[in-house]
Amino acid sequence: MRRSHKFAAISITCLTVSAAVTGCGAAQMGGDASGAVAAAVGQPRPCRIMPGDSGVTVIIGQLVQGAEAAEAGAIRIENGVIAEVGGADEVGSDADGATVIDCADWYVSPGFVNAHEHLAASGGFPDPLLEPVYAHREQWQGRAGPGHYVIEWGRRDDEAGRFWIELRHLFGGTTTLAGGDAVAGLLKNAYYLDEPENEYRADTQIFPFPNATAMFEEYSCPFGGPSPVEPEFLTGAPSDMPFLPHIAEGINCTATLEGQFYLDYVEANPGRRYSVVHGVGLQASDIERLGALDVTLVWSPRSNVALYNTTVDIPRALNAGARIAIGTDWSYSGSYNMLEEFRCADRIDNDAWGDQLSGIDYWRMATVEAAYAMGLEDVTGRLTPGYAADLIVYRKRSANPYDDLIATQTSDVAAGFVDGALLTGYAPSFEAGRLPAQCANRIGEYFVCADYSDYPFDHAGLLAANTDAAPLFSNERQASCGVHR
Repeated sequence: MRRSHKFAAISITCLTVSAAVTGCGAAQMGGDASGAVAAAVGQPRPCRIMPGDSGVTVIIGQLVQGAEAAEAGAIRIENGVIAEVGGADEVGSDADGATVIDCADWYVSPGFVNAHEHLAASGGFPDPLLEPVYAHREQWQGRAGPGHYVIEWGRRDDEAGRFWIELRHLFGGTTTLAGGDAVAGLLKNAYYLDEPENEYRADTQIFPFPNATAMFEEYSCPFGGPSPVEPEFLTGAPSDMPFLPHIAEGINCTATLEGQFYLDYVEANPGRRYSVVHGVGLQASDIERLGALDVTLVWSPRSNVALYNTTVDIPRALNAGARIAIGTDWSYSGSYNMLEEFRCADRIDNDAWGDQLSGIDYWRMATVEAAYAMGLEDVTGRLTPGYAADLIVYRKRSANPYDDLIATQTSDVAAGFVDGALLTGYAPSFEAGRLPAQCANRIGEYFVCADYSDYPFDHAGLLAANTDAAPLFSNERQASCGVHR
């Protein structure tokens, strides 16, 4: 259920896009002293909001579209959809009366598509006794016999808890997420149930090979012959839904057989959008199959190394033509947000693979490739007319918008938009006193643009319900990203 986020009325008369770019808006909003000060200390000029009355929004900035460098331009948004992308003057000619959000010195990117997250199981801190000693997921779950420490974790089934978790991802740049347990009005979620809080549909069956240790104990590695076991799907999920299951989550023979049997099934049953989530135990020959079978590998680097002390060979997969998406998994062994996941991915790349990946690789994993994994490649993940206006604005540190993401913190994300509506951001990134009235809900220096009337809590209640939750803005007690194997 999408919320209506209308900007509060502010008395501004100079509202054309060209005026915003050339400074007319600055004069009417108290001058450009803040921009001069920012320039003097190497900081981008704060964003300006100049409200209009046409229902159209124009966002001005350095547009990140997959090219080597960003390009100065503007995006016109109508009815939650990108209507036009181009130069500011070009876009402005069709935008009289628009609300203008001038972030000319900031990067504007598609919002991140988090291809793997367990929302309700992402509210707490990792078990302090967690160590990367496991060979398969069923060991830390307590379903693979004695002798393995079972990690402690919990669910947040209260709406305030799940709202908080979605906020954490929004502040970290995510606008779309694969997984159930959504709340309405924040992220766009993909799950198999046809419910108002699920914008898109996807079968995110967690364990398609339940009790894999017992199921596969009679088989050896390598396994020859036809696969004797097929994956299970979520009950009631249509057979044409994108399928994003945990596969080969571990490093032992059981994990390897999961990968082999699953890909054998995919090969025998084409015509559906398939992914492999985790894939740590994929053998080299199965990594080579991913591209030919059009199977996207959904990588959760921090969770992989925190549990299994290793991860899937991403350079090999890329060289084999595979699509790679990225996702945070959960807070008990994964990253708190996508920005933290980028940093972990880059650390692994530097330590294990000699810096073969770059910022644009991570950006693609979190936009176009993740959208493809979820069957949304014509819907989101690009700054393209006709696509959803799900966007983020983040600090420009250098001429490389992709490498900048590796250093980006939540305080560098000026704003997050879903369907063109401003939902979250960092107040100091905007000219003082110019945020819309519905953005008055503050958490420190961050803001939330929310109407709480449809929730069983208000802003104070949200804060009170999450005093012990994983934090929105820091990486306090986040799982380790060390690589030892």
